[in-house]
Amino acid sequence: MKVVIIGNNIAGTFAAQNLRTLNKGIEIEIYTEEKYPYYTRVKLPELISEKITIDDLIVFKEDWYKNKRLNLHLNKKIKKVSPSNKTIQIEGENNLVDYDKLILALGSIPNIPPIKNAVEMKDKKKGLFTLRSIDDALDIKDFIKGKNAKKAIIIGGGLLGLEIANQINNSNLDTSVIEFFPRLLPRQLDIECAGMLREEIERRGIKVVLDAVTEEILGNGTVSGIRLKGGETLDADIVLIQAGIQPTIDIAKDANLDTNKGIIVNEFLETSEKDIYAVGDCIEYKNQIWGIIPACMEQSKIVAASVIGLKSVGYNGTTPKNTLKIVGLELTSIGIIDPPKEEGGAWEILKKADKKDCCYQKLVVKGNKLKGAILFGDNKAISYVYNKMEEDVDTEELKKLLELYSYVCNNCGMEYDEAKMGILFKDLPPDWICPNCKGSKNEFKKKNNS
Repeated sequence: MKVVIIGNNIAGTFAAQNLRTLNKGIEIEIYTEEKYPYYTRVKLPELISEKITIDDLIVFKEDWYKNKRLNLHLNKKIKKVSPSNKTIQIEGENNLVDYDKLILALGSIPNIPPIKNAVEMKDKKKGLFTLRSIDDALDIKDFIKGKNAKKAIIIGGGLLGLEIANQINNSNLDTSVIEFFPRLLPRQLDIECAGMLREEIERRGIKVVLDAVTEEILGNGTVSGIRLKGGETLDADIVLIQAGIQPTIDIAKDANLDTNKGIIVNEFLETSEKDIYAVGDCIEYKNQIWGIIPACMEQSKIVAASVIGLKSVGYNGTTPKNTLKIVGLELTSIGIIDPPKEEGGAWEILKKADKKDCCYQKLVVKGNKLKGAILFGDNKAISYVYNKMEEDVDTEELKKLLELYSYVCNNCGMEYDEAKMGILFKDLPPDWICPNCKGSKNEFKKKNNS
């Protein structure tokens, strides 16, 4: 059996690896427009600041592919897929490539919001860029050097946008982040933690503008700044847009596969056409697009099994999970981080906020089950959290995990429980007094919970 994979991104590459693990004999061919073997996009911003090299980015070198007998074809843009005769056509080549099974790992492209002049400026490479590939990073780096750029604006305060801002700032540019939402990382952080992150980012010299809609890219021939809704203008020599993704579906649409926002698949990642599968950022399952690394990894296992006929486990969505560094600080966000009020009570939240050390830890529990967590600035609890998601947990055990303590007043016995109060006892002002007996802070002693 011959399996052809279009795309050497995380979904395509790990689908190939999982296929090889499941079946040692099948022929596996990978075609990609990329010039490079599989590399991590997470660290692309560090290529701009020259903190790393291209070689540092590449996860799997050529020997890896050879050892696994995966045939990688670089610089190959696919022009057409023909389901009726099971072939693909490569742009600029006459010979068709046949397949028995086809996996579309087409990935995604950066979304460009409806901003006046944005598309035109990007196409001309005159100061407006998006970051999705090594070539994008090199173009940005070269433009900064060639233009001797001094001011940069990043439109989009998501995970990648903030890391780009950090690396651009490290390249000695005056850097601003423009975010549409009223807080940073609304999908990963609650209001309090987002506020701490903003303070830390601004402490590093990066300006953050929230609740802001960019209406126009300014400049005559080359970028000179942006205009916000309301009329305010900001100067810039370079503008980078990181405002989400759009699934790549053109090839699938041309082949008459069912598409909407993404390529529509069932629980076994089968498309509407027999023997054609899709995986990763390009898919839509139950009207949802995932676009996160954990989803790509999970889907790559399911699609590999489906291709060789092992349909024992279907896809059922992926719990949002992010673990990475933002401006050099560890961040893990998983599951439900802000329980919706309309769902009523039965939610229990344990929280430790240490603004002095820029550390925020929050665990969300419902019905004794761990439903979500934010770990920012301190990831000691990450192993426990990953292992216990959706499992029964003990509140006292969670308090020990977060190093949350209770303090008891020697005068009246009133208890100050850090897990419920939201402010660590040590962070209370020196003149704080017991709400019950008006005794001083010094009258409180740590309770022994062991």
